[in-house]
Amino acid sequence: MKTEIIAEPGKQELFIHREFDAPIELVYKAFSDPNILLKFFAPKGINMHFLLKEYEEGKAYRYRHTDEEGKTLCTFRGVVHEMSAPNRIVITSELEELPILGRAILEIYEFTALKEDRTKLIVQDVCRSVEDRDMMIKSGMEGGIVSIFENLDELLNAGI
Repeated sequence: MKTEIIAEPGKQELFIHREFDAPIELVYKAFSDPNILLKFFAPKGINMHFLLKEYEEGKAYRYRHTDEEGKTLCTFRGVVHEMSAPNRIVITSELEELPILGRAILEIYEFTALKEDRTKLIVQDVCRSVEDRDMMIKSGMEGGIVSIFENLDELLNAGI
């Protein structure tokens, strides 16, 4: 499957489009269950560890990505604002290693059921400024997102 990232010049947002060969309930569950997130929500060769695992509506979460030796690569924190199974998840996300904190991103995950038990996912990331959005794109996020979705494909093919 092809991951498409749409980032129009001069806008604070970007969109990520991806289709999965799995029913909407299974794809939604993968993005809403912290035990499943641990299995795929990091690029290949990187491990994910929840530091605060209350991944439910109205609660805070915090996780860290580490390399194979256990060295911290990055830490994210945020709040889960909405979980409307199986169609929508809304969270905030902030990279703790940025030199200036307070650059949280609003992330809206929209899941749509397609024919033949397939699912379309559209993620809308809304940044505080155009500069923040452009910095995120220049960080190499695309490769990480593609890798994460490939990890999820493998889990979905195995029935999670």
